[in-house]
Amino acid sequence: MRKPFAGLLVLGLVALLPGIVSAQEPASPDASARRTLEAWVAMWNRYDLTQVDELFVADSSVTYFSSEREGLIRGIDSLRRHHAGFGFVPGGKTQPNRLRLEEMHITEEGQVVIATAVWYFVRGGEGGVTQRGPVSFVLVPRAGRHRIVHAQFGNYAR
Repeated sequence: MRKPFAGLLVLGLVALLPGIVSAQEPASPDASARRTLEAWVAMWNRYDLTQVDELFVADSSVTYFSSEREGLIRGIDSLRRHHAGFGFVPGGKTQPNRLRLEEMHITEEGQVVIATAVWYFVRGGEGGVTQRGPVSFVLVPRAGRHRIVHAQFGNYAR
């Protein structure tokens, strides 16, 4: 024989579950931004064009100053073309170049995050020519995580 009270109790607890789960603290802006920037480094090390849309704000508001060319890159379509010009392909590929970020500093301004670092790019892998310079990122919350809305790169003299 079924006990209707037990069934109602289970249904009541299941109904409360979404409220309990949503009451959990979301990831901090700092942690969310760090995950995005770690994924951005991985994108560069795989030359994965697919990740451009995942890591940047994928609309006309995204802006980017490259260390490799003059002028402002504006909009996701232009940003995709810029990365494709470096040899990025959908899904990525094995390639010898390596990028890393050091001396990262993150500042939270509400949900907006400003990250600064020094980027190092080794062409041809270990023992290859190393470029380096300052970089700044502005990240904003979109779809439950932080995405890059602006990036600016510079070069240090060799």
